[in-house]
Amino acid sequence: MDEPPPGAEVAFEAVRCPLRQACGCEEDLYGPQELFEHLQLFHKANVQPPPEPSIGEPTEEELGDLSMACARLWDLDVNRLTPGEDYTLNVQAGKKSYWNDDKADDPLFQSVNTDVFRRPTFRAFYNLLNNYERETGVSETVTSQENEENWAFLNEIMETPVMLYVHKYLASKSLAPPSLRSFKSQLYSLWFKLYRRQQRNDSSGFEHVFVGEVKNDKVTGMHNWIQLYIEERRGNLDYRGWIYPRKRSGSGADENDQVMTIQFAWQSELKSVSTSLIGVSPEFEVALYTLCFLAGEEDTSTMLGDYMVNVKCYKIGQNMIGTTYPESMEE
Repeated sequence: MDEPPPGAEVAFEAVRCPLRQACGCEEDLYGPQELFEHLQLFHKANVQPPPEPSIGEPTEEELGDLSMACARLWDLDVNRLTPGEDYTLNVQAGKKSYWNDDKADDPLFQSVNTDVFRRPTFRAFYNLLNNYERETGVSETVTSQENEENWAFLNEIMETPVMLYVHKYLASKSLAPPSLRSFKSQLYSLWFKLYRRQQRNDSSGFEHVFVGEVKNDKVTGMHNWIQLYIEERRGNLDYRGWIYPRKRSGSGADENDQVMTIQFAWQSELKSVSTSLIGVSPEFEVALYTLCFLAGEEDTSTMLGDYMVNVKCYKIGQNMIGTTYPESMEE
């Protein structure tokens, strides 16, 4: 059929709505434009858009990119402290890791709002810090009370957005069981099950990463800021200054930093270089390290807020956490 010449009028027959039984317009007739507008209104009124992912639901992009998933955890950490409000740092002078002199006369933590330890996950975490022997080579004994404290901590953190997100992420990849109860058991084995470093049952992932150990007269692990603060407040830890970036072009440290590489002595033993996430919640660190350990490799680079970090993970035995910690990627 030949097309009509430009400007020629084209006649259209009025038609009934193809959805007339659903929309109730059995007898109405519509021209082309009227029918189009009528169907648009019906669609808006009756067809719901696909639901947005919930706050703890991993997106398809995050499931395909572990770095993005780690970055999402930073946004989900609702219990993270605010520098300058919840705590104040006194970073003082920087140094090279091999310099022997102490560049900080005063403590690193000038103040911390102790009200934060009323928060359930902070309180439960605090209760775990005195459950361990600091020397490797000394077998640990887990009392019934300490076992209860371990489970109380897991129960509290599994109520938080970061841990619920990690569970959904890992379960979707068959790296964790689908039920929360079974996932808690997996977390218990991963973090609290004792293993051998020098002596049978002398260490665990939690003790090494969060509490710290002494081996061959040197501090190992101990990457958690709360443990650093508690031990400094008790007079057991001497902050010796922050460590220069690998290239001196870096901006150095300031009181608002939430990723810090420092040197300290724990009682008489030195840790020449150690990086910690400052002000984050206990559940955030458990979530981040669990996610990277189970879903990643030895190195996972990601952005945590404004900070580029690399999360290191080392196994011990078949599938136990030997250590895991952040490295600042600042040059």
